[in-house]
Amino acid sequence: MTLGELIPALREISPDPTVRRLIELLEGWRTDGRTADELHQSVERYIGNSWIASDEEHKTVYRLWTAFRDECISGLLGMTINERLFCFDLFDAWDNAGTEEGRAVIRNKIDFG
Repeated sequence: MTLGELIPALREISPDPTVRRLIELLEGWRTDGRTADELHQSVERYIGNSWIASDEEHKTVYRLWTAFRDECISGLLGMTINERLFCFDLFDAWDNAGTEEGRAVIRNKIDFG
């Protein structure tokens, strides 16, 4: 599962405000300064410390997050830059970066570690 698949899947699950804030957190990551590791930590903390009204929705949210985390975040070490850009839905940002400095910012977001 990629970030581009995770976000719409979460939108379909629930109108719960907690789920909506999680979606905002994930969408905001694309343009903020946090790394993939920081995204991992913040989402785990958010899901663990937030109340989703339905237990079933909570399980589904965590199952989807876990699929993304295990495939894209835990697998970073073995991925090429193109695979990382695909997993994190950052191809457009990469293409629009325009400069090597802009691409370095994106590379830093998706580096292992």
